Amino acid sequence: MSIRYYDEALSSKIKSWMVDQTIPVLSPEDSSRLFQVLSYEKKDKPLTLPLISLSRDTNLEILNISRRPLTYDGAVVAYNEKSSQLLNAIPIRLTYQLDIFTKTAEEGDEYLRNFIFNIINFPRLNVNIPYNNINYTHMANITLDSTVANNTEIPQRIFPGQFTRWTLILSIDDAYLFSSPVKDNIKIKTMDIIYKESNNLETTESVSCCDNNTSENMAKFNEE
Repeated sequence: MSIRYYDEALSSKIKSWMVDQTIPVLSPEDSSRLFQVLSYEKKDKPLTLPLISLSRDTNLEILNISRRPLTYDGAVVAYNEKSSQLLNAIPIRLTYQLDIFTKTAEEGDEYLRNFIFNIINFPRLNVNIPYNNINYTHMANITLDSTVANNTEIPQRIFPGQFTRWTLILSIDDAYLFSSPVKDNIKIKTMDIIYKESNNLETTESVSCCDNNTSENMAKFNEE
């Protein structure tokens, strides 16, 4: 599957928005093993805030479950005399959760505002699909859910003391699962056609109209 490429693209985009590049931005893969990643990066020191965490819904919504030309005979991305490389696709929807952890409510409010403006104004997401060295770039779009949740009161054991937590829900509705198979080209043998004055068609291949016995009888008839 190519879901991980969307995770990488979205994580990179969020990191590029951070003015302070030292603030941790956890990708969906990192969020699933939060303690291991931060323990390694912090060298077992206590976790500090602010912290941005991106996680993906474990459920995958397939938008098209029927066979279509796009699923088995998509775009031709590479071609030579012997084979063609296709790019087949199945539309899917991905849902992400963006959590903003800060020490104070004022700091959380500033991060929340900046993220909302950036997502709405810059929703374009460039996803690189490096299957079979084609490096195809898919242009997707991030959609922000209209409800923003304040989950500050939800207890979290990873942070001692008081903190603020804002949660944004993001979705990519124009995502695809990609496949790039290589197929052998089928060659069709053609025959040269010539036109006679009578407008009848005749092939250039020689065709025998008589069997051996008939040919011998015709030769005898000519000798007589």
